[in-house]
Amino acid sequence: MGNKIGWIKPLLNRLPLRGHLARGGMWLLSAFFFERGSQFLMQLLLARLLSPNEFGLWAMVLVLTNFSRLFRDGAVGSVLVQRGLEDKKLVDAVYSLGVNISFGMFILQALAGFPLSLFFDQPLLWPLTAFHALVFLINAGTGAHDAVMLRQQRFKDIAISDSAAGASRLLGAAICALCGGGVWSFAVAEVAYACTDAVTRRRMSGYRFAYAFKPDPEALKEVRRFITGMLGISMAAQANTSGDNLVIGRLLGAQALGYYNVAYQLAMVPVFAAAKTNRVHFSALSRMEPAECRPYVVRAIEQYGLIAAPINALSFVLAPWLIPFLYGADWVDAIKVFQLVLVFAYVRGTMQILGTSLTAAGKPGINARINWALVPLSIPAYLAGAWLGGIQGVALAVAVVMGPAALVWFWLAVCRTNGWRLGDLARPILLPPAVAVLAVASTWLVTLPIALEALMMLAFYLVSVTGLLIRLPKLRGQDKAYIQQDLANTTSKH
Repeated sequence: MGNKIGWIKPLLNRLPLRGHLARGGMWLLSAFFFERGSQFLMQLLLARLLSPNEFGLWAMVLVLTNFSRLFRDGAVGSVLVQRGLEDKKLVDAVYSLGVNISFGMFILQALAGFPLSLFFDQPLLWPLTAFHALVFLINAGTGAHDAVMLRQQRFKDIAISDSAAGASRLLGAAICALCGGGVWSFAVAEVAYACTDAVTRRRMSGYRFAYAFKPDPEALKEVRRFITGMLGISMAAQANTSGDNLVIGRLLGAQALGYYNVAYQLAMVPVFAAAKTNRVHFSALSRMEPAECRPYVVRAIEQYGLIAAPINALSFVLAPWLIPFLYGADWVDAIKVFQLVLVFAYVRGTMQILGTSLTAAGKPGINARINWALVPLSIPAYLAGAWLGGIQGVALAVAVVMGPAALVWFWLAVCRTNGWRLGDLARPILLPPAVAVLAVASTWLVTLPIALEALMMLAFYLVSVTGLLIRLPKLRGQDKAYIQQDLANTTSKH
């Protein structure tokens, strides 16, 4: 019997990690699906009550708020995950710095709404962005409490807080929209989310910080480079991933941006889920020795690919039916955009894992430089796409430049920085998407009802991946060596 079922072991070994990290990942993923499900319900409700133009107005607000969000104290607080909580002077200094930044960003965002309204020629943008700036006041210091729980690997508490905040967002949006609040429903939802998030994280953390208006400069000196690198990563990633919204809003208008934003948000759902598990990866990798990181990263990318690739492929095939079914016939212009953005969405998940490995190793500055190197390519590509093909042209530019091209660059840069061989990451990076592309292509050879095409694609993918994982040379030896690593023990012994 053992020989008969032995072939399935390589597949079972690719299931999500076992032990404490697996439980943590499941808590965070469960919270994500609850939070994202509530946000999805909110989006469906608002899609029925608001117009694409109002969605476009809020997407214009997001151009600014997504950028200012980079400076929330969560980015500063991440140093506590990487460095630990033993040095109380450092902990209090990081907390104080985060609070000061939050107050400063409240003022800056409230004022920046005015030039934003002039840029897009939409006067309503100023009061919307000013109201949204309240999020900074409400969440001042929350990022440090979140970092404490993440460092202590209290994933269940984080998940409970995420879920409660997601429910508050849905409730706030629904009440405001049903009362005729229009585009203000989005802003009310974010403020409601922030209030619940701040209260629950502070109570669950239980950590006593000491605030000082002027943080200890000596304590911050040793982590200044890390904090700067983290902010650099966020700013570069935001420039690459929000430049498309800026171009569309300015050149094509609010309605086109509304279509694009809805398609983009839906395509990114699997990546947002992966970002939750990346918090587990960051916590685990921060405690590992350098020699332990490579096999961990290889397995993390492989797990992500084997799960995300078929999901994205299935979404691609079902898109012509899925978008009108969810949002109504008025949103058919979002179908092609959704299919193109799926390419970038999958690649971004892989790049997040690679970037997390650098940040956990104390190299956020290198991670930032890798991201910044893409900006001179991405922005001109978005402009060319808008001029030549409208929103579909921008989506195509995103798929090509921030998809395969960015993946190759990240792959080369991370391997060179860490001293890894390119071949170490070849199988987990290339195998799942290659099989997914072939599976989607197989549906173009026949004309079937869309449900049967989806089933055929999924069957093709599962059979192909199963066969490849079983027959790849040296697979069993590699699996055996890796299985002997108990990752939960690895994280507890440091």
